[in-house]
Amino acid sequence: MDDGTLLDKLRTILVQVIGAGRVPPNLGADMALGDGGLWLDSVDLLQVVLACEAEFGITFEPAEDLVGKGLRTLGTLALAIRRRSGTPSTAVPAPEPS
Repeated sequence: MDDGTLLDKLRTILVQVIGAGRVPPNLGADMALGDGGLWLDSVDLLQVVLACEAEFGITFEPAEDLVGKGLRTLGTLALAIRRRSGTPSTAVPAPEPS
């Protein structure tokens, strides 16, 4: 699956979890999941994580995937999905903001 397809699937998941009105049309890999981006709270993030596990047939490792920068942006979530599914990225990830 290429990065564009993965982001499209993540967009669909986000629409299902938080509604189309909260998902901007210019959603990209650099979109923050929390403050300053989609403003997902802990319940929203949990629902997104569970939906991703179901959609992609993976199980996240909380200590590795869901702490620190793991859920900072849509791109870091996509990287965690790729890591758990064993699918390499087809693009160079955007640099992490400090």
